[in-house]
Amino acid sequence: MNYENMSIRILDILNLPLIHRCPELCLIIDRASLKELQEIFPVLINSIFGLPGGSVGWGLRTTQQQMNQQEFEILYNFFIPLGPMFRMLYRLLSDPIKFEVPIGFLPMKMQQMLESGRYSGFYSDIITIDPFRRQIVSLSLNAFDFFFIHFVTHGTLPLHKMYPSAAQLNSEKARTVYFYLAADYLCTFLLSKPDSIIQPQNIGTIKLPTVTPAPNIQPIKRPKYLLLSAISNHSTPTQSNTSRHIDSTRANIWRSETVLYLFVDAWLRSDFDEHRDLPSNEFIRLVRVLVKQLHSFSNSADYDNTSLQVLRQSAQPLMNAKMYGFLKSLMSRWPLDSSFADVLELWLSFIQPWRYVFNRDLNLIAEMPIPPKFDTFISENLPAYTQIFVKLVPRFERVDLSSYKNVFMLFRVLKVFGQSNLSDILRRHENCLGLNLSNSNYVESPVLQSNSFNNKSGGSPNRSGGNEWRPYSRSENLDESYTPLFTGDFMQKLEEFTRKILVVKHVAKNNLREVEEEYEKKHRGFIGFLKSILTFEEDTVLTQILNDRKKIPEILDFCGQSMNGIFNVQVPEPSMSAEFMESDEFDSARRSSESFNQSDKNTTEFSDHNFSITPSFMKNNIKTIKFGGDPALLPIRDSEVTFLVRFLHQLSCKLNLMFPQEINEYWHRRDLMGRLTRQLLLPPMTSQTFDKSTGLSILKKQDLPPRICLRPLASYKTITLVTISLFLSYLLWGAPSYGLFLLILFAFMTVSIKALVSDVQICE
Repeated sequence: MNYENMSIRILDILNLPLIHRCPELCLIIDRASLKELQEIFPVLINSIFGLPGGSVGWGLRTTQQQMNQQEFEILYNFFIPLGPMFRMLYRLLSDPIKFEVPIGFLPMKMQQMLESGRYSGFYSDIITIDPFRRQIVSLSLNAFDFFFIHFVTHGTLPLHKMYPSAAQLNSEKARTVYFYLAADYLCTFLLSKPDSIIQPQNIGTIKLPTVTPAPNIQPIKRPKYLLLSAISNHSTPTQSNTSRHIDSTRANIWRSETVLYLFVDAWLRSDFDEHRDLPSNEFIRLVRVLVKQLHSFSNSADYDNTSLQVLRQSAQPLMNAKMYGFLKSLMSRWPLDSSFADVLELWLSFIQPWRYVFNRDLNLIAEMPIPPKFDTFISENLPAYTQIFVKLVPRFERVDLSSYKNVFMLFRVLKVFGQSNLSDILRRHENCLGLNLSNSNYVESPVLQSNSFNNKSGGSPNRSGGNEWRPYSRSENLDESYTPLFTGDFMQKLEEFTRKILVVKHVAKNNLREVEEEYEKKHRGFIGFLKSILTFEEDTVLTQILNDRKKIPEILDFCGQSMNGIFNVQVPEPSMSAEFMESDEFDSARRSSESFNQSDKNTTEFSDHNFSITPSFMKNNIKTIKFGGDPALLPIRDSEVTFLVRFLHQLSCKLNLMFPQEINEYWHRRDLMGRLTRQLLLPPMTSQTFDKSTGLSILKKQDLPPRICLRPLASYKTITLVTISLFLSYLLWGAPSYGLFLLILFAFMTVSIKALVSDVQICE
C-alpha cells in the first residue's frame, strides 16, 4: 500500500467511532510496514491527545469506567504497556528515526529549565540547538519518548476549566482511563521489586550520546545550582571508558530513565501561583501515585545489584528538588473544602518515604521507630515538614472542626506527626538548622556535610541532576522568613489552636445529642417503625450523620492529646459547666459549627438588592435543593442492590413503552382506580438537566408523563421485609408463599387507605 492510500485510510479510521476505531488500528499496527508506521505515527499521536489545540482527543481524561464501561475497556486495553500502542512503539524503535517536538510545546517550567542550561544528562542527548542563535529549538525523540512527552503534557492541561464536560475530574471518586494508564506506566517502568525485569526485554535501540560536542547555549539566567562536576561529567573526553560503561548500562534502563525524567519534570515543575488555574483533583491524585512509586523505586536501591541501581539512587533527589515548591504553591491556594484532602494526602505521602520500602508491613511500620537511614531525607526536606505545617495551622483554624471531613483531615496530619520518633527527629534537625542560620549565609544540615544525597554506590556521579542541586540557601527555601516549628511565637499559636480543638470537642458532643434526639424521635414507637418500612422512607442520610457525629468527639480528643504529645502544649480541659456553656468562647465555636466558615468574608452583599447572602442562609438553602431530573435516574445508593436497580429500571422502561396510553388514562380517572394509580406511579413532571456534551452547559427541559417505577423494590429494606415474611410463613404454616401473599395484601390495604383519604389529583 502506498503512502497516499495509507494516509487516506488512517484519516478515515480516526473518524470512526471509538468502538470501531481501535480494532481497525490494531490491524494497521500489525500489518503495516515500518515506513508506513513512521508516516502515520505523528498523525495518530495528534489525534489521541487532541493536537493542535489541546482538546480532549480520544477522551483519555474524560472517560470513566462507571460512566462508560465499554469505551473505558477499549481505551485501556489499547494503551496498556503490552497493548497495541506499545507494539507500535517497539516496532518503530527498530529504526533510528527521530520525531521532533518544538520546545514551545513543553510546559512553561520545563522550557525555562532547558533554556537556562540547568538540565541533566538525560536531555543532553535529545536536545536540538540552533547553531546560529545558540538556543534550544526542539527535542529529537524516538517513538517511545515521543509518546510519553505527549502523554505527560496532556495530563497537565486544565481540561476541567477548558471544557465543562470534564468537570467530573474534580469528583472525589473520579477515575479516568488516563489515571489508570499513568499508574500502570509508573508501576511498569519504575519497578518496586529489585529483581523484576521490564517487559519486553531487548527491544529497539538505546539512546546513544551525541558524537559531536554540542555548542554552548546562552542561558537566560545564571544557573546558581549547577556544579562544575555536573558539566565535566558530560564534556571531559578522557572518560571514554566510563562513558562506554554508562552507555551499556543505559541499554537496560533507558525506558525507566525516560519515564522518570519526563513525569517528574513535566508534573512536579508545575507552578500554581495566583495567575494560573489550579489542577484537577485527579492530577493531584496522579502526582501522589508518582511520589509513592518514586519512594518505592528509590528505597529498593540497597537491594538492587543491577544496572538500575544508579537510577534508583538518583530518583529521590530528583523529586526532592521540586516537591517543596510544588506543595507550597498548592497549600497556599487550594480551597478549604473536601477536595483539600487530596492535597493533604499528597503531602503526607511525600514526607513518609519509610512507608514505601521493599517487603513492607504497614502495621509494623506504624509502630516501629523511623529507621536512621531516612534521617538524610528528613534533613534535606525539613521545610516540607515544618513550614507546610506552619502554613496549615491557620488554615485549620478557619474551618469548621465540628465537621467530620474537616476534623478527619486534621486527624491524618497529627497522626503522621505523632508517629514513633518523627517529632524528635524534626526537633533535632531544626535545632541544628537554627545554629547554621545564625552562623552562615549558606545552610547545609550536618548529615549533608559528610554525604551529599547519600551516594553509597561509590560509582560515577548520577545523571539525574541529583548532585547538581544543593539543598538549601538563604536566598531560596530557608531564608529569614523561616518559622521554627517547636520554638518561638508559633508555640503560642499552637496553644490557641489546641484550646479551640478542646472547645469544639464539647460543641461536637452537643451536636451529637441533638442528632440522637432527632433520630430517636423519628423512630419512636411502632408507628414510626411502620412508617419507615412501609413508605420506603430513606433514613440513610440521617444514619450517616449520626455515625459521623459519634466519631467527631473521639477524633478531637485524639487531636488534643496529639498536640500535647508532639509539641508539649499544656492546655487545661474546659469543664462542661453552665458558666462555660454561656461563655463567648463556647458560643463562638458553636456558631462557627453552624455556618460555612470557609472564607474570610462571611457576608456577600449585593448593591442591587435589599438582602445579603450569609453562610447560614446558604446552608439552609442547600437543604431545600432537589434533583431536577427524573427520580428514576438518580445515582444508585448504598441502600440499593445495584443489579436489581438496573434490571427493574429496564423493566419499567419496557412497560412504559408498551402501555403509555393505558397508563395515562388510568392516571386521569376520578374513581378509586385512578386514586390507586396516582399512589403507585410517578407523577408527570418537567425534567431539567444540563447537557454538557458540546462543551457548554445547556439547560434542557423534557415533559415526562405518568410512568411506572419499580425501583423501590430494589432497596435492602424491601428485600429484608420479603425475606422475613417468607421465613415466618415457613415456620408458622410450612408454606413461604402465604407470607408473601399476606405482605402484598397488607401493602395493598395501606395504599388503598392512603388513596381513600387523599384528594383527587388530576394533572392537566
